[in-house]
Order: sequence, then structure tokens, then C-alpha cells
Amino acid sequence: MIKSNLTQGLIIIFVAILIAGCNSEPEATLSSGINVQAAKQMIVQNNDVVVLDVRTPKEFARGHIEGALNINIHDPAFPQLASTLDRDKLYIVHCAVNPRGGRGDKSINIMNQLGFSNTLSMDGGLRAWKRAGLPINNT
Repeated sequence: MIKSNLTQGLIIIFVAILIAGCNSEPEATLSSGINVQAAKQMIVQNNDVVVLDVRTPKEFARGHIEGALNINIHDPAFPQLASTLDRDKLYIVHCAVNPRGGRGDKSINIMNQLGFSNTLSMDGGLRAWKRAGLPINNT
């Protein structure tokens, strides 16, 4: 009786693991986050930091972080454009508000697939940067 219950329990656990592992679509990896104050400090102190703004060119033109590079995540050429970047640099990636799983995280997931390992998602995106009173370039 005990052996039968143990066997049934193991079968149930095995089936549960098997079903959980059969998800045909891979989960997106949520990127590591950094707050705007820490991002600002890293930008000022480290020449190997690149701010990557993944908003549309129209959004970028309305205001962006000084020195930011703009590559639109909605551009079908995003993977090709990102693949030309220096993989040895640290990228602080953001969009307008950087919700978890949003444009910033999607960009980082693509970059990670391309072999980038030094990427951070700026929590709150440009909105948080502005709210913190940090400078914006409007040109």
C-alpha cells in the first residue's frame, strides 16, 4: 500500500514537471534594473556606458538623455542595427516608462540573443529620469 502510494505520488510529480516543461514558447527574460540616480552616476563615471533609447525617432526628438543613442525597437532592422554595437560596453536601455516586459526589456532580450551580456534596464524610463529632475536634451 505504501509502495503504491509512493509510486502514484512520483508519477503525479513527473507528469506535472513534464506538463510545465512543455511550454512551446520560451519565456522572455526580464532584465536587471537600475534606478535613474544610479544610471546617472554610472553615465558620468564610466566612459564605457552607452545609454540606448529604444523609443521611436519622433519620441527621441521630443527629448532624450544627453549622448543617448536611438535605435527604435519597432524598426524591423533593430537586430541588425544592435548587432553593430560594441559588445564590451555597458548598455543602459530605456524607453518612455520601461514597464517590465516592455520595449526596454524586449530590446535587451534581443541584444542578449546577439551576445550582449552587459545590459541594464533603466527603471521608469525617461519619465522617471524627468521626474528626478535630471537633464534632458530637446534638440
